[in-house]
Amino acid sequence: MAGAFLGLDAGLSGTKAAVLAADGRLLGGAVASLPAVMPEPNWLDPEALYRSVLTAGRTAIHAAGNPPLAAIAIGALGPCPVLLDEQGASLGLSPIFSRETSAESFRQELLQSHQLKQSELGPDHVLAKLMWSKVHAPERFAKARLVTDIAGFLTGRLTGVFTMDGITCGDHTAPGVPQPVPLPQPELPDHIAGSLTAAAAQELQVRSGIPVAVGCYDSFADILGVGCTKVGDAAMLLGSTLVIGRASTVFTVDEDLRLSPYIGNGNFVSGWTSAAASLINWSAQLYGKAAAEAAAELPPGAGGLIMLPYFAGERAPVWDPLARGTLIGMTLRTAPAELHRAAIDAVALSAMDLGMRIANAAGKAASYRVTGGASHNAALTQAIADALDTPLAIMAYAGEAVGPAVLAARAVGRTLSIPLSREMMPEAARHARYLDLLSLYRPLYARLQDTMHALGRFNTGAGHD
Repeated sequence: MAGAFLGLDAGLSGTKAAVLAADGRLLGGAVASLPAVMPEPNWLDPEALYRSVLTAGRTAIHAAGNPPLAAIAIGALGPCPVLLDEQGASLGLSPIFSRETSAESFRQELLQSHQLKQSELGPDHVLAKLMWSKVHAPERFAKARLVTDIAGFLTGRLTGVFTMDGITCGDHTAPGVPQPVPLPQPELPDHIAGSLTAAAAQELQVRSGIPVAVGCYDSFADILGVGCTKVGDAAMLLGSTLVIGRASTVFTVDEDLRLSPYIGNGNFVSGWTSAAASLINWSAQLYGKAAAEAAAELPPGAGGLIMLPYFAGERAPVWDPLARGTLIGMTLRTAPAELHRAAIDAVALSAMDLGMRIANAAGKAASYRVTGGASHNAALTQAIADALDTPLAIMAYAGEAVGPAVLAARAVGRTLSIPLSREMMPEAARHARYLDLLSLYRPLYARLQDTMHALGRFNTGAGHD
């Protein structure tokens, strides 16, 4: 089949679009941002995100020279439930995964009443958020006839067929818990959901009838994009958050990890860290460019500092949306570069902790294929390679919407291969330092959990009489 492939990556800040040729070359890309201020903190307007999809897609197609498209696919943030009425219109804003913590008491209730594991009903899970909506937004909830997630909603707007992939379905269902709102019939992410409608085609300035894949979370599209499709492959997504995992034939893992289907053979054993590049960028902005540059030359643990990277709550291995970032070891001699180095080390230690748990469950990876915008940060990727004691193969076009474009090609029977950009090799001396730091890092959450939660209540005023 001749033609190019359009990938759309819809996230918190808007949509990235990429057009790939049949040989895997990036022909063009674009970004369309959402408004800087959200209607409500930690809630997303699905309709605004759809408008950004159209803008980014149209701009990327033009930048690529307006090639004929063979297929389209979407990868999107999530879990982020979208309630739909009888006409398929979205019923207002959608809560942004674990950033919206108002439903945490409902989640704890479900965990206890149904004796569920944290990995079965993590902080991102949709069921608790639907329970919250039923209690706190009853009129809106009563109008809901279907719930899908952002990828399924956006695909539905392009095709008229609202859908959901089987990976996402796992975050909308839990053993023994009744479904409060019906779901679409789950499909494989690389199945064709439908054809591009005339209205959507006019917005994108392409022909109607182009096949559109079911789609999935952006992370799983990116896992496919780096070429992780068979047992033994390992992938790392280094963006605002960090995802690290390995394809395996195992069927059970400890609840500190996530075990899920993915777009390949076997299961994907993985860990997810909520703050990666978002933490590094915050730190660099706080301490300045000079400190960030100097930090790259410092050894792990410089200045006797250690940080917990829970600046946006945490997923694996603690599964606590109310966790907080922590920095220990400061003195009056602590320098800004050392503070920034502690942030780099925090992300590296999280990757190390998760990598060791994954190795115990599914075997140690020989290398990780890495994508995501933060993979351009040499200091961060070197630190993660050192901590894992494992080479990192950095993919070309990292940070572009390559994964969804690869998914689009797969949906019509084509395989795209993305080249490597560079390789980061671990250094033995730095790995030894990370081993020492890990022995201090791992026990800290259990010791500080109650304090983190108390400070979170204090910050919202709940700690005052």
